[in-house]
Amino acid sequence: MDAQVVRSASLQATAEFCTFAAHEIRALTPPDDGFGSEYLWYEALIRPHRMHRHWSPGDFIDRLYLERPVLNTDLEVLDRVGAWLVGQSCPLRVSINVHPESLTSQLFVNRVLALTEQALRRGQSICLELIEFGRSREKHSLVGNAQALRKAGVLIALDDFGSRVNCFDLCAAGIVDLLKIDRGVITRVQSDRHQKAIVDSIVTLGRGLGARVIAEGVETGEQVDTLRDLGVAFAQGFHYHRPQLLEI
Repeated sequence: MDAQVVRSASLQATAEFCTFAAHEIRALTPPDDGFGSEYLWYEALIRPHRMHRHWSPGDFIDRLYLERPVLNTDLEVLDRVGAWLVGQSCPLRVSINVHPESLTSQLFVNRVLALTEQALRRGQSICLELIEFGRSREKHSLVGNAQALRKAGVLIALDDFGSRVNCFDLCAAGIVDLLKIDRGVITRVQSDRHQKAIVDSIVTLGRGLGARVIAEGVETGEQVDTLRDLGVAFAQGFHYHRPQLLEI
């Protein structure tokens, strides 16, 4: 039986510094509890505008957060994606990449709550993907705000898990719904026992946390088969879909 499809897109904020593109995520096995099956699923990502296309996405975001207030960037992405959501009629979920520091801002949290209230009335859902290399100086505030957002129906994910600084403290706080495995961890997962062991450990961690696992950067059917066997719930990458520019 073919894996159930959960379409997703990468939405990159339209501003001077970045562009938008569409991507897709698929469920490797049909969700047994309906998680994701009722939604089209879009992911909000920041990518360099063409004038900065020589930078890698990671280097660009690092520089962006160094040169521009974190909260300003995340609020802009949130507002633009929210405005786009208003024009969508089908049930969908949007994942928005944010810096953990933004979750300590009551202004940001209030904007997310307002967006979520409007989205739920339209049969839509919001997921915040915390960029893993970002750290917060106010963990207590971050955890409390994340719990309030989850109670309101917002999902919390850790992006690029395993790529830089693992946020085990956030995992231990019980606020994580999704773990996204960085593409660098699964490049040879079908043949490399070390990569298999890492993926297996992340899946086991996710199971213990009650969190589902998404693998990023999947390019071959062999990777898909291995990831499915290891218990990974979702995958995204060129094997399924190449990014397409969106006008948003």
